[in-house]
Amino acid sequence: MPVGGKQILRFGPYQLDTECGQLRKNGLGLKLQGQPVQILEILLETPGQLVTREEIRQRLWSSDTFVDFDHSLNTAIKRLRQALGDEADAPQYIETLPKRGYRFIGEVNHAEPKDEPDTPLAEPAQSQQPVSDKRRRRWRTALATFAVALLTIAALAVVYWVVKPPLQPRIVGSQVLTKTGYPKAWLLKPIVNGGSAYFSEQRPSGWVTLQAPTAGGEVSQSLTASDYFSRDESRTLWASDVSRDGSELLAATCDPHFGPINMRLASSHTCDVWSQPLPSGTPRLIVRDAVQPIWAADGRSIFFTNNNLTELYRANADGTGVERLATVPTIYFPHLSPDGSRIRFTGPSPAFPMWEVGVDRRNPHPILSGYQGVVGGSWSPDGKYYFFSSLDGDRSSLWAVSEARHWWRKANTSLPQQLTFGPLSIGNPAISKDGKQLYAVGTERRGELSTYDSKSGKFVPYLGGESICMVDFSRDGQWIAFVTYPEGTLWRSRIDGSERRQLTVPPMAVTNPRWSPDGKLIAFWDMSNGDRRKMNFGDPQRIYVVSADGGGPVLLLAGYFADPTWSPNSRSIAYSYFQSPASEVRILDLQTQKSTTVRGSQGMWSPRWSADGKYLLALAPPYLASKLMLFDFASNTWKELASGTNFGWPCWSRDSKFVYAQDGGSLVRVAISDHKKEQIASLQGLRFTSYYFDRVGGGWFGLTPDDRPLTTRDTGIQEIYAFDLEYK
Repeated sequence: MPVGGKQILRFGPYQLDTECGQLRKNGLGLKLQGQPVQILEILLETPGQLVTREEIRQRLWSSDTFVDFDHSLNTAIKRLRQALGDEADAPQYIETLPKRGYRFIGEVNHAEPKDEPDTPLAEPAQSQQPVSDKRRRRWRTALATFAVALLTIAALAVVYWVVKPPLQPRIVGSQVLTKTGYPKAWLLKPIVNGGSAYFSEQRPSGWVTLQAPTAGGEVSQSLTASDYFSRDESRTLWASDVSRDGSELLAATCDPHFGPINMRLASSHTCDVWSQPLPSGTPRLIVRDAVQPIWAADGRSIFFTNNNLTELYRANADGTGVERLATVPTIYFPHLSPDGSRIRFTGPSPAFPMWEVGVDRRNPHPILSGYQGVVGGSWSPDGKYYFFSSLDGDRSSLWAVSEARHWWRKANTSLPQQLTFGPLSIGNPAISKDGKQLYAVGTERRGELSTYDSKSGKFVPYLGGESICMVDFSRDGQWIAFVTYPEGTLWRSRIDGSERRQLTVPPMAVTNPRWSPDGKLIAFWDMSNGDRRKMNFGDPQRIYVVSADGGGPVLLLAGYFADPTWSPNSRSIAYSYFQSPASEVRILDLQTQKSTTVRGSQGMWSPRWSADGKYLLALAPPYLASKLMLFDFASNTWKELASGTNFGWPCWSRDSKFVYAQDGGSLVRVAISDHKKEQIASLQGLRFTSYYFDRVGGGWFGLTPDDRPLTTRDTGIQEIYAFDLEYK
């Protein structure tokens, strides 16, 4: 029964009817009865004053009642606070005074009870005001609530429209458009015009330009250099761009040694730029000594680079009015934005980053920070998305980045999204005019271990023709260490393939394994530096040794080090230090773990120790090595062993009397006695490959135990693919 007199106590939206012991909120009865209501009435008798826990106990619990008073009181207070929507930490009505009691801190109004029937639970109390006033208040409240709701929804819609992420493209399907089986120029994007895709393919007779229907169908030959030179078919035609109305094709005719892989090896004045009417017509020479032409947005002018790929030019479509726009270290694969304001291109080695420059000559700068091995690219027709190919560890994958520009969002702040994840390695992408398909060369990588047969003049399968590379033999010729292709892991086995054991796992990326002369250890070069996704030429790398019987590899060197080679006594390793542009050859003592620089080796790299221990061979200078250098340990001096076009992959013969090496398009052998150089095999028409170096079209060479040249022949497949896009 109620503790106090008969009255209605009001506070906030609440009313306590002390006569019936009912608590209401806005006229609606609340389901709260018993001790919580009685405690509230006690607190409301003296608002603002302390009511002790003992006083509450005496008024609600008799002395002969045996209960857990503290628990019962705490429970009642908790239920009361829940009914009032009150918080103990931030009270609005009931304040706790620790260990003492409680105090009501709200404002209380007293009113005498009116003659009105009891209000049932969850039903509104009867109002004494006129019905019309009540309805008007309800309408005003409803309209105000509705207006606030509309404003809130509108504000949320605006916020979502501002901050919502842009639609992201994704690949939902793919089709192969060609099945020719011949290598393609994967670094060059297909040229899409109407219902055809133009692309370059390497046939036995040389590179040709073909076209394939984008809807699928027969591949046909489009253009050859003979269309441009009736009496000179020694030049190669490279289709480069098509005008926006599809009426004219730009192409470059180049010396045969010029190609998408070895552009920087081309001599000056090697290419000319032509225009070809489509679908047929007489070619027209635009400008000489130029390459990589692209159309301007208006179709009345073109952009191109010089043959050294360091300067970007603009000229009228008839070749007049030539002007230089920019000079940068290297320009590969330039392409124009849809609005015609910017040109993007792949920058210099070793990282091959993406660069951008305005057609008004302003602000040449790198973009897509953190992405390397970037190949070309294409914008969506509306310019909102940019698609490109970038190295993702062992392969090139397609990526997309949103470039939608808004006043509230900084330009180019979106992160690129990866679109493909293997197993194909995807080249430079082109996009359809409706933005719904990408076209690019897809490469399925595999190889065949082969040795040179001098009688037939061909490379033939060796040891079963497995897809392995960088094979090295133990001194007794009974064991091999090799790198699987394209996986890049180190294995060893007997020469007959038995007792095979895997020695490394990713992320290690193994190249150039070398057996120690005592047959106990294998040294190797790890290109990844712990992360395959970021490995690149010129970046820090590591040198390890691992037991031929297995176990964990042991780190010897970490930094700008590469290409280990053993001393004959297995106690030292010679290696390259290379941090562009500086390089030198060093020797590590495995017992003391101290390195010393070989005297006079600055500007040299890729050392090879002779089996008899008398000499150390090295290449000079780095990258385009035109010299084979020989260090004589007896005289402690270097001398030039041979000069050539571009040496690579030097190897000693077993008897230390000869050095074998690749020299441009040939394999050569150089005698130590008289320095005589002779060609032993032509590499013309040979497709060779290897782990890691395949990204720049490179392979490897070694020697069998009987000194026959050894390599991995490229038996992979390259075809033109169409990738279906969806934006979500």
